[in-house]
Amino acid sequence: MSPTVFVIGCGVAGPVVSILLKQKGYKPVVFEKVGQLGDAGASLMLMPNGLKVLGLVNLANRLLESTIHLSEFRDQRSDGTTLGVSLIPSTLLNRYGNPAAGVKRTDLNLALKNLLIENDIELHEGWKLEDIEEGADGVIASFEGGRKANGTFLIGSDGIKAASRGLVLKHNGITEGIPSYTGLTQTSGFSPTPPSIEGRPSLLNIYGPGAHFITYPISRTHSSWAITLPETTEKQESWHLYTAQEMTALKAQLLPTFAGWSHPVPELIEGAERMLKFGLYDRQELTPKQWHSERCVLLGDAAHPTSPHLGQGANQALEDCYHLSRLLPVVDSPTFELSKQELTRIFHLFAETRQPRTAALVQGARVQGERRVVTGGTTACQERDEAVRKGWLDVQALEAKYDGLFREPF
Repeated sequence: MSPTVFVIGCGVAGPVVSILLKQKGYKPVVFEKVGQLGDAGASLMLMPNGLKVLGLVNLANRLLESTIHLSEFRDQRSDGTTLGVSLIPSTLLNRYGNPAAGVKRTDLNLALKNLLIENDIELHEGWKLEDIEEGADGVIASFEGGRKANGTFLIGSDGIKAASRGLVLKHNGITEGIPSYTGLTQTSGFSPTPPSIEGRPSLLNIYGPGAHFITYPISRTHSSWAITLPETTEKQESWHLYTAQEMTALKAQLLPTFAGWSHPVPELIEGAERMLKFGLYDRQELTPKQWHSERCVLLGDAAHPTSPHLGQGANQALEDCYHLSRLLPVVDSPTFELSKQELTRIFHLFAETRQPRTAALVQGARVQGERRVVTGGTTACQERDEAVRKGWLDVQALEAKYDGLFREPF
């Protein structure tokens, strides 16, 4: 009998690791706390390292059909002065077999859900994890409403607010404190791509006094954008989409601040058809031993939540999926068994393989966020801008940095 694998969360990592494990003979069952997956969230940037893994589940090409490949990375000041440009994105397809492209998070999530259905993988929506019991022969997962299920092992991929994370840490004798607010908020939106950036598909970062703006295309007609701002009043993490009335009020709040910024900033804010705002939070970094227990393992944001400043969150979760599935053995006979000791060994090898890379990227994203938003006045902004400009001058270092990201995971 195939080992039953409980996968908690139907975001990005959960469906992908489920399909990869089914390909190896396991029986994955996915549990999602949301009653019905629908329209939520903003966008994300898929890089070659993540798209390689999506290719293993036959999704990469489908997603790329409806979006635009990036051709450049560009940084500029809020007055329009260019700080640096790289055409590295235009070389990615030839170099790594995949481009970089922005996608709507909803489109990706619903495509992954449909892929579960196509692969005949069981999905339970509206099942909120409450407890995990581990034994010599398996794991019992308890859900809201008194529901229980018995399986062989459990994968926690339920995102940045993971219930699985708290339960695995509890098993390891650790009580995690609440996430700490970074003092930064992000306002995101989708807008028709303005003429000023049409025909130039860029990942465009714009640096200004006390704020940072980023935009990239997510389709042939629309661009996604996000503003990072300091805010002393804590803003909850939420994927709540603003109503038309709320958007009007938020635009009225933002436009005076950004009216003097160069194109395409005012046009994107004014033309927004969808907006949301959320706080950015930091969480405790976990050691490899804390990523797992005897029959449970964490991956993606459940293991290594990160701020969005490097655009690697989903891509690193996809790398996790590949490495965990690679390390788990093929189910090659009706009498196949996985002992608790063997599972623990595999989980620890997975965590030791992945934790150093993800920890470095989480730290890099934190530093990037701190550098992007400077509130110390004109001199501090000029120093920040000069540091950004100098970062583009060493072309070899730049290429090595991106090669270190994109050549993985295979």
